[in-house]
Amino acid sequence: MNTKTRIYGLCLGAALLAATAGSLAIAEEKDEVEVKVALPVEQVIACVRAAVAAKPGNVRGVEAESEKGRVLCEVEIVAADGALYEVSVEVATGKVVEIEAEDGE
Repeated sequence: MNTKTRIYGLCLGAALLAATAGSLAIAEEKDEVEVKVALPVEQVIACVRAAVAAKPGNVRGVEAESEKGRVLCEVEIVAADGALYEVSVEVATGKVVEIEAEDGE
């Protein structure tokens, strides 16, 4: 499956999520209290696109969290060689801030 097909599939999935939930709710830990934050689907898609552009592969999962006063989208990507990476994208700017190789889980 090529990158365009994967992105379109992801967009379709995000559109279905938007239709059912309106936004992706994420949990932010602050002094052991979870605070819900709404993240628009458009921002999730933009973060996934940035992550896949930086580290091509298939998306395995997406998480959003607050870290050091900024909201990050962490995209798990499985590369063509089977290696697993976590690509962190700053939601506000759409910039990749970290690419980390993960141990296979």
